[in-house]
Amino acid sequence: MAAERLSRLQRRILQYVYVVEARSRGMIAASHVELVQAVGGNKGNVSLSLRNLEAKGLVVVSRTRGGKAEAVALTREGKKRTALFAGSFD
Repeated sequence: MAAERLSRLQRRILQYVYVVEARSRGMIAASHVELVQAVGGNKGNVSLSLRNLEAKGLVVVSRTRGGKAEAVALTREGKKRTALFAGSFD
Protein backbone atom coordinates (compact mmCIF):
# COMPACT_ATOMS: atom_id res chain seq x y z
CA MET A 1 0.00 0.00 0.00
CA ALA A 2 1.44 3.35 -1.02
CA ALA A 3 1.84 6.08 1.57
CA GLU A 4 -0.63 8.94 1.35
CA ARG A 5 0.79 12.15 -0.03
CA LEU A 6 1.19 15.11 2.26
CA SER A 7 0.89 18.75 1.25
CA ARG A 8 3.77 21.16 1.80
CA LEU A 9 1.91 22.70 4.72
CA GLN A 10 1.31 19.28 6.28
CA ARG A 11 5.01 18.41 5.92
CA ARG A 12 5.98 21.75 7.51
CA ILE A 13 3.58 21.08 10.40
CA LEU A 14 5.01 17.61 10.97
CA GLN A 15 8.58 18.91 10.81
CA TYR A 16 7.86 21.71 13.29
CA VAL A 17 6.18 19.38 15.81
CA TYR A 18 9.02 16.87 15.30
CA VAL A 19 11.65 19.51 16.11
CA VAL A 20 9.75 20.79 19.16
CA GLU A 21 9.43 17.26 20.52
CA ALA A 22 13.12 16.59 19.81
CA ARG A 23 14.21 19.70 21.72
CA SER A 24 11.99 18.87 24.67
CA ARG A 25 12.70 15.11 24.47
CA GLY A 26 9.02 14.41 23.90
CA MET A 27 7.85 16.15 27.07
CA ILE A 28 6.23 19.21 25.48
CA ALA A 29 3.78 19.29 22.60
CA ALA A 30 3.73 22.21 20.17
CA SER A 31 1.06 24.80 20.93
CA HIS A 32 -1.40 25.63 18.17
CA VAL A 33 -0.61 29.37 18.26
CA GLU A 34 3.15 28.76 17.97
CA LEU A 35 2.53 26.29 15.18
CA VAL A 36 0.53 28.78 13.12
CA GLN A 37 3.25 31.42 13.56
CA ALA A 38 6.07 29.00 12.72
CA VAL A 39 4.71 27.36 9.58
CA GLY A 40 3.10 30.42 8.06
CA GLY A 41 -0.21 30.43 6.29
CA ASN A 42 -3.41 31.37 8.02
CA LYS A 43 -5.02 29.75 11.03
CA GLY A 44 -7.84 28.20 9.01
CA ASN A 45 -5.49 26.38 6.62
CA VAL A 46 -3.34 25.13 9.49
CA SER A 47 -6.42 23.93 11.40
CA LEU A 48 -7.74 22.07 8.36
CA SER A 49 -4.34 20.46 7.77
CA LEU A 50 -4.19 19.43 11.43
CA ARG A 51 -7.60 17.75 11.18
CA ASN A 52 -6.43 15.88 8.07
CA LEU A 53 -3.19 14.80 9.76
CA GLU A 54 -5.20 13.68 12.78
CA ALA A 55 -7.53 11.66 10.53
CA LYS A 56 -4.47 9.98 8.97
CA GLY A 57 -3.24 9.04 12.45
CA LEU A 58 -0.06 11.13 12.30
CA VAL A 59 -0.81 13.65 15.08
CA VAL A 60 -2.92 13.94 18.21
CA VAL A 61 -4.53 17.32 18.82
CA SER A 62 -5.39 18.28 22.41
CA ARG A 63 -8.45 20.48 22.53
CA THR A 64 -9.96 22.90 25.01
CA ARG A 65 -13.48 22.37 26.34
CA GLY A 66 -14.66 24.71 23.59
CA GLY A 67 -13.14 22.45 20.92
CA LYS A 68 -10.24 24.70 19.96
CA ALA A 69 -6.85 23.11 19.26
CA GLU A 70 -4.50 23.69 22.17
CA ALA A 71 -1.49 21.43 21.60
CA VAL A 72 -0.25 19.05 18.90
CA ALA A 73 1.87 15.91 19.36
CA LEU A 74 3.10 13.27 16.92
CA THR A 75 1.94 9.68 17.08
CA ARG A 76 4.41 6.81 16.56
CA GLU A 77 3.37 6.62 12.92
CA GLY A 78 3.79 10.39 12.63
CA LYS A 79 7.32 10.18 14.01
CA LYS A 80 8.20 7.40 11.57
CA ARG A 81 6.80 9.26 8.57
CA THR A 82 8.41 12.55 9.58
CA ALA A 83 11.79 10.91 10.19
CA LEU A 84 11.85 9.94 6.51
CA PHE A 85 12.07 13.57 5.41
CA ALA A 86 13.26 15.42 8.54
CA GLY A 87 16.04 13.21 9.95
CA SER A 88 15.95 11.23 13.17
CA PHE A 89 16.33 12.52 16.71
CA ASP A 90 16.19 9.13 18.51
